[in-house]
Amino acid sequence: MSYLLAKELKRSKYRLLGLVGQGQFGQVYCASHRKTGRLVALKELDKKRFPTHKFLRELRFLLSLQHDNIVTCHALEHTSTGRYLVMDYCEGGTLRGLMEDDVRLHPSQCLKLVIDILAGLDHAHHRGIVHCDIKPENILLTLQADGWRARISDFGIARLHQDIISDGSGNTGSPAYMAPERFYGQYSITSDLYAVGVLLFELLVGYRPFSGVPIEMMSAHLNRPVSIPNTVPAVLQTVILTALQKLPARRFQSATEMLKAVQTAATNVEFDRAWADTMLLRASGGQPISECHYVQQETLRSRVQQLVTVAGDASSQGDLNGTAIAKTVVNSPFDATGDRVYQIHKNDISCRSYAGGLLAGNAVSPVEVDGRSLFSCVRLPQAVKELLVRPQGCFAIMQRSIYRVPVELFQTGVALPSQKPLPPIVSTSGSLVHLLPELVAEFSGDFLAAIETKGRWMAVAAVEADKVTSLLDVWSLLPIQSSKPVSCNGGTSAAPRLASNLFHLAMVDARYVVAFSHLLDKGTHSSITGVLLEIFTRRGHPVITLSLPVPLRHLSGSATPYRMIALEPGQPHSVLLIDLKPFKLLRVGLDIVPILIASASWGDILMAADGNIVVLDRYGLVVGRMVGPANPTAIAVLEPHGLLIATWAEGQGTLVTINLKQASTGILF
Repeated sequence: MSYLLAKELKRSKYRLLGLVGQGQFGQVYCASHRKTGRLVALKELDKKRFPTHKFLRELRFLLSLQHDNIVTCHALEHTSTGRYLVMDYCEGGTLRGLMEDDVRLHPSQCLKLVIDILAGLDHAHHRGIVHCDIKPENILLTLQADGWRARISDFGIARLHQDIISDGSGNTGSPAYMAPERFYGQYSITSDLYAVGVLLFELLVGYRPFSGVPIEMMSAHLNRPVSIPNTVPAVLQTVILTALQKLPARRFQSATEMLKAVQTAATNVEFDRAWADTMLLRASGGQPISECHYVQQETLRSRVQQLVTVAGDASSQGDLNGTAIAKTVVNSPFDATGDRVYQIHKNDISCRSYAGGLLAGNAVSPVEVDGRSLFSCVRLPQAVKELLVRPQGCFAIMQRSIYRVPVELFQTGVALPSQKPLPPIVSTSGSLVHLLPELVAEFSGDFLAAIETKGRWMAVAAVEADKVTSLLDVWSLLPIQSSKPVSCNGGTSAAPRLASNLFHLAMVDARYVVAFSHLLDKGTHSSITGVLLEIFTRRGHPVITLSLPVPLRHLSGSATPYRMIALEPGQPHSVLLIDLKPFKLLRVGLDIVPILIASASWGDILMAADGNIVVLDRYGLVVGRMVGPANPTAIAVLEPHGLLIATWAEGQGTLVTINLKQASTGILF
């Protein structure tokens, strides 16, 4: 997996998977153990800023901190390229990432995170260790089905900071979260509790109690009283005011004392009714809502379950679902300028080609050949579950078989002289062309399949007769044969067994495939507790195994490399972004309940049943909100800035085209 790495660690037990941040003493990497595959965080230690002899004095204290709410340090890794702390890896990022301006956490989540922080501090304080730099950037997160777990990072590093301070060098901490005595080089366990009080204020209110340049914040912490908005319940105001007392003797005297006070407040406080529909997070609703302006609108005769678009000038690109491909060059009168739109209606695949592009003002009718519009349709023997468009043609994945329809048939209806003869045209009536599909593979039972973006190979997981285990088989698709394709891993006998309860396969890139399996409760074996990710090479060799502590549904690929998007059961007002390189999980709060997802090179589109649309950029930030047609059944992005929406209700439907350039999305096209 070396070509995926940020850089290589020579003679190390760990393999770097990507850069995840910048630490105080160097860069922080996501890494995996070469033998066990366990994920860890490697924090680089700069030799000039962090001499080894100083760190070794404190390492034994770091190793003693073993708590669920503390990022544990396991070892010090020496390599020829540097030195690294081996730490627990937290896939949810930092608390700062949750405290963005356009997202609000549920108050119960705020209190839960503060309780986690206090529990970790209580463990450290009982061992004589004071953190001295509690702030959102030093609080890391791991995902849970009902929210997050907070884990304090940089323990001992802050303690070392005090040694550096006594030597007359280094920073003293973060002024926005520093207790008054900290500005004079003094600290105690109540200094940490003061910082937690600032953090609790910020989580509940949305801003810090004191702000400004460092000298202004120092003056405020020393002299200015705290003003708490009336929106904060009285019982929590009391907790904050006690934690933010200027004199240490008037604050909570232990983390245990403050922890009990926050827990008592959490059980007695009543939250705003506006939070009744979600217990996690939501968007602040600061984005203006714009109306969608339809470029064109067509009537549908049946319900569309999937839309796939290929832009006339599409450049070669790929994603985890492979919905965006390079335009296939054939001898056709509309190759260079026509957009193609594939529609799936149960057993039927239809294709329309539009001259000049769908987004052009005059592209009202499809492409015409010899004075008639070309509308091609293929009827398959079974219902199509998914359509994947590749350079070799359209691959239709059904319940127990895979068919291919060459793109040339959709475009011209004739075979090219240089190619193997294609299936014959059954009949032609007016503008309707019926085509015969080509059987690629057939299975005796249920299966899952993923096809590489350029169509060179595919991974197939056939479900065994016991309906529990699955076998992963990798087949070459070059050249495609009418019989079973050539197995890359020696056939079924050499195929690796996947975890039970497999539910999704996807391509990571041109060389790797990822399998998603449900994790079940060990006691009942009925409730889903999470998801297991298993990554394999194109030869079927296992590479790494990752565990997601949350159940997933509606898993979708993304045009952003190495990313997938999913919805979570029980969390209607959020979407989960899953990055595989490096491994990260980001929940994005929404003010809609999404049912459809479409991805583009610049971000993602989420749509609700009532027609409301949210636009995300590549960083997961909400950058636009629109109102489209209600009752959508399928959506697709037409690069670079088109959006197609199929609707269906009471036996009637429409296919509308929207130019996102004309909407207030915040994306620069």
